[in-house]
Amino acid sequence: MTDRFLLIDTNIWHFGYVVPTKEKWNSIHRIASGFLSDVITDSSVIIFVTTFQVAEIMEVLRKHAFPVKQREEVYKGFKTEKFRVIDVKSTDVDVCFKKSLASGIHIYDYLVAIPLKGLINEIFSADDHFQHEDFQEIAKVNNPLSPWIIREGRIPRET
Repeated sequence: MTDRFLLIDTNIWHFGYVVPTKEKWNSIHRIASGFLSDVITDSSVIIFVTTFQVAEIMEVLRKHAFPVKQREEVYKGFKTEKFRVIDVKSTDVDVCFKKSLASGIHIYDYLVAIPLKGLINEIFSADDHFQHEDFQEIAKVNNPLSPWIIREGRIPRET
């Protein structure tokens, strides 16, 4: 029975698939890779992604020279019954923009989560922005990569 409806933030997809160039971050890759493997094979889980996030994940993998064939496999995976891909509407963009202005958090983080409000019951992210009340109102937020904090454009750090 499916009872877990998840959002997995892009930073987890990134570190789960891309082997870091710095050895000190190999533990992040191992944790993220194991987490993704467990979730993807868990029949009680449905993973939700927005159309924006699919594009974001594919771009992050491209930027980190993830092989084309493997990117194609990841992309195909989003079209399976394991995933629910939700379109981002212009009204979602309006809400995301306003929340971003008020909080100072990237609009990208909001575009990943806001369209999923009412559809998911868990968010997994290593980005500390997701601890903000705007995201906590959408669903329970957990960091499966703890003690690591990973924010876009910054070097991963341990808490």
